[in-house]
Amino acid sequence: MNIDWLDLRKLRYLVTVAQELSFSKAARRLNMAQPPLSQQIKKIEQQLGFTVFERSTRQVSLTRRGERLIQHADQVLESHYALMRYLGAEQSGELLPLRLGAIGLAIDVLIAPRIALFHQQHPDYLIDLEEGTTQQLISQCHAQLLDAAIIRLHQHALSDEHLYLLKKEPYVLAVPRAWQFTTSELCLSALARKPYISYPRDLHPELYDEINQAFAIAHVRPKLVQQVKTKSATLALVANQVGFAIVPASLSESDSRHIDFIPIKQTLPSVDYYLYCRDLERHPGLRALLRLLKEELNDVTPPAR
Repeated sequence: MNIDWLDLRKLRYLVTVAQELSFSKAARRLNMAQPPLSQQIKKIEQQLGFTVFERSTRQVSLTRRGERLIQHADQVLESHYALMRYLGAEQSGELLPLRLGAIGLAIDVLIAPRIALFHQQHPDYLIDLEEGTTQQLISQCHAQLLDAAIIRLHQHALSDEHLYLLKKEPYVLAVPRAWQFTTSELCLSALARKPYISYPRDLHPELYDEINQAFAIAHVRPKLVQQVKTKSATLALVANQVGFAIVPASLSESDSRHIDFIPIKQTLPSVDYYLYCRDLERHPGLRALLRLLKEELNDVTPPAR
C-alpha cells in the first residue's frame, strides 16, 4: 500500500485532533479555520478507507482503528522531531541533553541525592528532567520522547532486558503523631477504626489489591476517607490528622514534626525502583548515570528473569 500522500502535515492534523478531541480547538492550535481542517480529516479518512474519528454534536472520539493509527502517527512525528534535534545538534556541535523521566518519589529518593555528583563527574552532560507517573513515563519512552525513565514497578509485562533495578525499600505506616502510637511495630488491626488515606487504584492496580489483601488477612476493612496521587499530598493530610497512610520507608526522612513512621507487622510487597531504558547507547551519559544510581547494588546488569 502506497502512503506517500500521508505526509507529516496530514499526520499532524490527525494527531492534533486526537489530542484535543475537538476540531475547533485543534484548528486553533494549527492556526487554521475549522472547516478546512474538518475537510482535510474527512479526505484522509476516505483515502485510508476507514473512520478515524467518531463525531457527534457533543463530542469527538477515536475509533479503535483510529487509536492504533494515532499511536503510529505520533511515533512518526516524534521520530521526525528527534531527527531534527539530532541534525541541529550535529550542525552546531552541541551535545543533546539526556532526556530523563522520573516519578516524583524517585526524584526525592534517587536523583536529588546524586545529581550534583553526576554533574561534577560529567559537566558536559545536561539532563532534561521530566516528572510523571510510571504509565506516562513508559509511554513517553516508547514514543522516544525520553531516553530513559526511573519508575516504580510491582507486577509488570515489560521486558526484563530493558529494566535495571536501582533500589528496593519496604513500606511503613505514616500516622499522625497526635494519635500517640508508641510501639516500634504496628499491626494493621490496630488501625481498624482509623481513617485511611490511599491512592487511586488505577495508578498501581496489583499493588493496591495486595495492600487491601493484607488488610483483609488482618480482618480489617479500611475506613477510606481520601484518595490522593502524590506522596507530598499524602503526608500533608497525615500531618493534619486526616488519616493514616501506607508509604515507602524513604519518606520517613521527610522533615515532619507531626507524623510518626512505624514499621508494619504484616508482610507487604517492597517498593522497587527501576531505570527503564530500551537502549543504553541512546545517549553517552546513560551508562554513567546508571552506574551512579546503582552504586549500592554494585553492577549494571538487568535483573534476573
